[in-house]
Amino acid sequence: MDTTLVVLAAGMGSRFGGLKQLTPLSASGETIADFSAYDAIQAGFTKIVYVIKKDFEAEFVEKVASRIKGVKVELAFQDMQDLPVGFSVPYGRTNPWGTSHALWAARHIVSEPFMVISADDFYGRGVFKSMHNFLANEVKDNGKYTFVMPGHQLAKTVSDYGSVSRAVCVVEDDYLVGVRELRKIEKRPEGIGHDVFGEFEILPDDTIVNMLVFGFTPAIFKAIEDGFTDFFTAFEGSLEAEYFLNNVVKKLIADGLATMKVLPVADRWMGMTYSQDLPIVKAHIGDLIAKGKYPEKLF
Repeated sequence: MDTTLVVLAAGMGSRFGGLKQLTPLSASGETIADFSAYDAIQAGFTKIVYVIKKDFEAEFVEKVASRIKGVKVELAFQDMQDLPVGFSVPYGRTNPWGTSHALWAARHIVSEPFMVISADDFYGRGVFKSMHNFLANEVKDNGKYTFVMPGHQLAKTVSDYGSVSRAVCVVEDDYLVGVRELRKIEKRPEGIGHDVFGEFEILPDDTIVNMLVFGFTPAIFKAIEDGFTDFFTAFEGSLEAEYFLNNVVKKLIADGLATMKVLPVADRWMGMTYSQDLPIVKAHIGDLIAKGKYPEKLF
């Protein structure tokens, strides 16, 4: 079965201090997106779709998309004016609508089961292999959608250099039953946690979080479009509110329309939230290359 990797690459890395999607991480100049593409191809994905902003198409094609070999590559463009019929952009809004809207931009060119990831993060090949296996053999739409996600452990996803936001998952019998969006999670001497009305709440190190990685069928595009009504009703006129993909997933599960299998994760996740994270990511990838996990030049 054909499967696609959708890479959300439209966001600018404000906290990192630049367009981190294009930051070279190896001696050959590969980016995080290159390593994700390589791992996806090795896992069996047959197409890669990058969701980007139209205004950096030329640079992205030159530095990322044109480098990919051995798989079909397509681009989708997140445009804040691209909204379902009946909706319009509030006066003064300059930012797009978040991860759900970004994924919805790929609706016209994705017609097979797919995995969606962030261009900012390094996930490891095992995640791509397990996700591809599920999408190729177990995903189906017959009354209830069967979706999938990898379950990363919180302690392996926080930065030493500042706070992060995470989608904290409630998992029962290997299935997702709830999601909480928590902001300003940080490391302190007493543990990892976040502020709750002035009190620092400790979160267990093995708390399962979603790192913006899901496996869907194309049915998710209709669910996203339907959810715009609720989103705009709740945030009409907002200049900052974002339509998170986690919220779409949470509603489908709550309404009994979908299940979300949570797969175990052994690979080390690496992200570049802050500029100080960059040398750590480079060193980790350099170590993997030295051990022969990746070739000196990916493509």
